[in-house]
Amino acid sequence: MKGILHTILICCFFPLLAFSQGNDQCIGPNIGTGSIYPKATVGCVPFTVEIEKTEINSRDSQYIYMYVGGPPTNAVTAKSFTYTKPGAYKLMQISYRNDNGQELRTCATITVLDTAKIEINPKICNNTVSLNLSDVRKNGTIPYDYCYINWGDGSTLEKVNLPTVPVSHTYTDKTDKKISVKGGYIVEDCGGSNSINLKFPIINEPKIQELSKTAANKFAISFTNETGDDYAILANGQELFSKKGKLGLEQVSFDNPNANTCYSIQLQNACFTNTTSKEVCDINFQLKPTTDGNELTWLKPAPEPITNFTLIKNNNKSVAANNSFYSDKEVTCNDQYCYQLKFMSNGSSFSSEQLCVKNTLISCETLIPIHVPTAFSPNNDGVNDKLLLFGDLEKFISLKIYNRRGHVVKTINYPYEAWNGDDQPAGIYEYMLKIRTNTYNEFILLGVVTLIK
Repeated sequence: MKGILHTILICCFFPLLAFSQGNDQCIGPNIGTGSIYPKATVGCVPFTVEIEKTEINSRDSQYIYMYVGGPPTNAVTAKSFTYTKPGAYKLMQISYRNDNGQELRTCATITVLDTAKIEINPKICNNTVSLNLSDVRKNGTIPYDYCYINWGDGSTLEKVNLPTVPVSHTYTDKTDKKISVKGGYIVEDCGGSNSINLKFPIINEPKIQELSKTAANKFAISFTNETGDDYAILANGQELFSKKGKLGLEQVSFDNPNANTCYSIQLQNACFTNTTSKEVCDINFQLKPTTDGNELTWLKPAPEPITNFTLIKNNNKSVAANNSFYSDKEVTCNDQYCYQLKFMSNGSSFSSEQLCVKNTLISCETLIPIHVPTAFSPNNDGVNDKLLLFGDLEKFISLKIYNRRGHVVKTINYPYEAWNGDDQPAGIYEYMLKIRTNTYNEFILLGVVTLIK
């Protein structure tokens, strides 16, 4: 029976062989026919063919393990060869008669079967798991005839002929399981294995992990598909699009030009108490440069609750903001500033796109009316013992001095006030000087001053 099946298998590959070997010279004028004795001609990749013996009436046997037609070349004497890719190959043996030296040729077809993994797509409903099994492989290779399913609960291996409709199994409990699937061929019981770790859902509705706006009109949603079911993305309660589901983390990107939209996930699963997740809403975050600074606005979603609201400036600085706008006046000309909003809603996180602007509307003073010394030394020698400001002090608004950790160590709101170091250690301190320009706009100057002791 196995010999018949080998013949059938070879026939399946015949078009490939015929295409690549139009000048087959396994037989020819004045060439005799010999016999070849491979130990096996069918096996899974990697497959090693071994020549068991040679004819007693011939000598000097040589082999071409991947003969593709035409005059035989590059023959070797090695009696074994390993095929590393699936497919049908022609093996040629060349030898010579002992009595008259006539050349003998004979060929055999070697069939190397693929060990591709069967794709497993599970769907869960209560204690029952349904598997969609897909034998995905390259063109020109033979598909599996069947597979073995190990359901991971001690039950007998289940043999399923392929292709098949979804295969279901009901468990007696909802503990974690490992399901494995191994492919097989009628001609040779070999094939690749694949497995999944199965966790039964402990929630009764889907939940968005994160909604992020990556750019204008572009969004991404991530959630854990507890059942592996197909799902739809809803925008304000209406289906925006649907997708095939898979078990585990789902990450999907999409476009939507409509602002102030609330998104949710709807699973195609009747086993959940509620198949639709709670909503997470976009807030239409906008940034506008003005002559006074950068104005940020957004629309708080209602009635959805908002927690952990954070406005991030330049990737690392969180600033205080209310529920609908923020005016950033700590802006210097020709510097770029980037802003992003993050918050939690219904147990899901939201992050806005990062908006960046280089404000060219605010005044860029070429002549700073107030001078800040670069260093001072409070050692009571009468020279530079205190940090004092000089210049047009009527334009002064405030001066803040920061240590290396970014903590404010001194705030000066009176232009004639001096700073003696306040027992701070020697070192370099950053400052932010806020002044009023000739056009009565605020202007910020950043710099450093050295405290010498």
